[in-house]
Amino acid sequence: MEEIKLHHNLEVALQMVDGLSQMLGCRYEVILHDLSRLESSIIAIRGNITNREIGGPVTNYLLQLLKKYGDGAPDSINYRNVLPDGRLLRSSTIFIRDDEGHIIGSLCINQDLTDFIVASKLTQEMMSFQQPSEPDEEPAELFASDINEVMESMVKSELEMVRKPVAYMQKEDKLAVVENLENKGIFDVKGAVEYVAERLGVTNFTVYNYLKEVRCAKR
Repeated sequence: MEEIKLHHNLEVALQMVDGLSQMLGCRYEVILHDLSRLESSIIAIRGNITNREIGGPVTNYLLQLLKKYGDGAPDSINYRNVLPDGRLLRSSTIFIRDDEGHIIGSLCINQDLTDFIVASKLTQEMMSFQQPSEPDEEPAELFASDINEVMESMVKSELEMVRKPVAYMQKEDKLAVVENLENKGIFDVKGAVEYVAERLGVTNFTVYNYLKEVRCAKR
């Protein structure tokens, strides 16, 4: 397999991953993404909070930030995440740019708060303190081991929002699904058009037409 050369700014960030992991400790996970290859963006990972490995894909949340803001995407610091097994994380995403300001990667840190939450709840119960309020909104970030899992999750979520079987969907329903997925950046992933077409029961050509219609409407 041909070795992919990293941008020098990513090389610099790569040198910090081990040190950050050692400093933060076992309840943290440090991940470095090379965003020039979304399907296998993880180039370094220390810690094992989300059970991912080198060569894993970008998350749906990262895709959405990039699609919404492009190179102007802001860093996302200390946001709330919940894993499928119920563990609560505090996560941060810090974007890495080249000398021209284009986003080329991201340094992500996840902290497993589970033990602290359990201890806090025990203390609150003993002291009869009121539970702190939860945030009104949080990103539903999927930490997948394969980019197909990310696509499947994003498409499944949109189809469930329509509240009718695909066989009963009209053009406007399918167009709305494609528009929402486009806004979330799924079509920046290789193979997304084919997968969405299969799930919607239409041809690839139809999805491309929907995309053309959506993108023209934004101009």
